[in-house]
Amino acid sequence: MKKIFMILVLGFVFLFLLVMNSCKSDGMRSFYCLSGNKCVTVLKSDNENIYIIYGMYKNREKPSDNYIKMSNNRYSNIHMILSKDGKLLIDIDKNATIVKQSSNGLIELYKENKVLNDSLYTYFDGKYNRYKKEVDFISINIQENYATDKDGKKIE
Repeated sequence: MKKIFMILVLGFVFLFLLVMNSCKSDGMRSFYCLSGNKCVTVLKSDNENIYIIYGMYKNREKPSDNYIKMSNNRYSNIHMILSKDGKLLIDIDKNATIVKQSSNGLIELYKENKVLNDSLYTYFDGKYNRYKKEVDFISINIQENYATDKDGKKIE
């Protein structure tokens, strides 16, 4: 009788832990795509970290490759540019604390090669640097969970 009781108790504990784990939130997830189905996933985790992950990432685990992790982000906008060789260039506020992991180079930080990237993707209009007309980019508002394309149309 004691053995049956112990098996039932252990079964209920296991079931309880399983249910609690499935209810645990892994954060808020949004997907944004450029032309050619080049997409990113923006994952706002519960601990204030923001992950920008190459592709449509639906896994519950934190990514292990092709991501940028941001914290201390004072501003809520980032820009994502599709380079001519198919890589994603991510332009993030300079005050953000950033960790990049991309072993195959699919995702890069704009500021890592800012002078070259500025010459390839922007022009100065007399007051501001603007993206060139042929550049495929989107601007993502992290706090409000939406993006705008290069024509200013809202993407949700």
